[in-house]
Amino acid sequence: MNYLQKYKKHLFIGFILGFFILVVLLFISDFKSVVDVLSNINLSILPFIFLLAPLNYLLRFLKWNYYLKLSKIHPNPKMNGFIFMSGLCMSITPAKIGELLKCYLLKEHIGTPISKSSSIVMAERITDGIAMVIIASFGLLAYPFGKITVSISFVFLIFGIAIFRIQPIFHFFTKVLGKFHILKGFINFLNEFQISAKTLFSPSPLMIAVLLGIISWGFEGIIIFLAVQALGESISILGSLFVVSVSSLLGALSFLPGGLGVSEGSIMGLLILTGIQTETAVATTLITRISTLWLGVLIGLIGLVLAQKELSRGR
Repeated sequence: MNYLQKYKKHLFIGFILGFFILVVLLFISDFKSVVDVLSNINLSILPFIFLLAPLNYLLRFLKWNYYLKLSKIHPNPKMNGFIFMSGLCMSITPAKIGELLKCYLLKEHIGTPISKSSSIVMAERITDGIAMVIIASFGLLAYPFGKITVSISFVFLIFGIAIFRIQPIFHFFTKVLGKFHILKGFINFLNEFQISAKTLFSPSPLMIAVLLGIISWGFEGIIIFLAVQALGESISILGSLFVVSVSSLLGALSFLPGGLGVSEGSIMGLLILTGIQTETAVATTLITRISTLWLGVLIGLIGLVLAQKELSRGR
């Protein structure tokens, strides 16, 4: 199957939304001031900024591999790299649901059931969310805003784990779904899904995955720290970590493709609340999203093309 063709509509919408948001950000700010700030950027810091996002992806790849081993899924190492990369371009799909692309590629590659591999994608999202809640919680010690977002996110995440980890809750959940005739066929899928999910949410794997998430998303917080520094202002490491975690949670809760609009607006707004000048906040937002979201989408598109070539050779 040509997955690039299948998801081209989602990708196209994401690119259009991204461009539109760029225009809006520049429109609501003083365009000339933003350009002036960007023209005076410290170029020696930029290589470090664009290195940190790939380090985030590397740690997330380690988590992906860890989950594959726990689930007894053993793809070809080269193909596995391409499959993981492919998922990055799905960041601009609503709630990152497009990352299930990795499951379809695994099925086509080695026949892994979707019900088994999709629990890995869910576990990735939930443990990333918990990591960001933890990072944001430290930020709440210094900043009074964001408590509602962090609290709501925490409740959703714990509920997500409890459904698949605690058997009585899972049985109640499936019983409720079973009352809807249209969802009865989905119950068998959920039963198979839970077998893998229960393993992934065991205490030890959960702690390891969350720790990897804290470190990997911490790199994105440092991106904001360095971007502000490069533009001539300053922010604390705690402040930058707080901004990236809360904005990511808000973007996830919005269920918009890549959190587009919400993430950009919250990064800019939170930076202003921490004392950063508006034009610097806008410029930092642009640098951050280009070096994280859009760099990831580019890497993902390359990975998807390579994955499809590998699959074509294997046929």
